[in-house]
Amino acid sequence: FGVVITKDNKLVATYRKDCETSTTNNREELKAILYTSLNYGVKKENDWNNNIPIVYSDSNYCVQTFNDWMFKWAKNNWIKSDKKIPENLDLIQAYYEWYQKGYRIDLRKVKGHAGQKWNEMADGLATGRIQPIK
Repeated sequence: FGVVITKDNKLVATYRKDCETSTTNNREELKAILYTSLNYGVKKENDWNNNIPIVYSDSNYCVQTFNDWMFKWAKNNWIKSDKKIPENLDLIQAYYEWYQKGYRIDLRKVKGHAGQKWNEMADGLATGRIQPIK
């Protein structure tokens, strides 16, 4: 997965992590959001109104999972409405635990492969077309 960190629309840092031998795009997208959350998320009571990081993902699955579905699944003992266990539960529960401790990001959906500069860079990092900035 690839992560691009910006401030005031200026590049601050990039990060790339090679994926497992057997994985899915959804799993890697979840890992990118989790990585960003753990490294750049903030406690709700610390500068909540001014400094909560905005995290963009082009994965509707990931945005819906972390913004909505995981809360329903947690209340239902981690079972979905179709009576199945959610895929990628380990990552979802890791994010949920972080969230329960009061940490926050503002996770938003962005259209993928639509020319959005930072999303394209993150995709390039994930696919290896772009090397991380050291």
